[in-house]
Amino acid sequence: MKKFLIFVTRSPFDSLNGQTALSFCKAAIALGHEIEHVFFYQQGIQHANVDIQPASGEKSMLTQWVKFSEQTKTSLNVCVTASIKRGVLSVEDASYIKSHSNVHHAFNPVGMAEYFSALNKNTSSDTNSLICMQF
Repeated sequence: MKKFLIFVTRSPFDSLNGQTALSFCKAAIALGHEIEHVFFYQQGIQHANVDIQPASGEKSMLTQWVKFSEQTKTSLNVCVTASIKRGVLSVEDASYIKSHSNVHHAFNPVGMAEYFSALNKNTSSDTNSLICMQF
């Protein structure tokens, strides 16, 4: 069994990277592998934005990621700094500026330290080392 750390950097409406990442995650799990975390960074944080509505006939990436997380218990982490810069606010961050939160509750606002912690959790001598995939 392999363990994967998924890193999504593109928005759900600018590319198919998020859909490709989700398809990869589903296939990996179906083959008996584990998705340790999905980390959304840069424009990828838009996947957590509840204010984004897909155009008619398009699938909601937010809904798909939430469903995936609920079914697999995979954590969805969103970079808090990248989110704030793009107006995607957690409940805590929104309270500081008296605004509303628009990060879906299934996404965990975390710092980059969380990502690097996951990277360093496994050593290169471990047969189940973490494999990082960027989309």
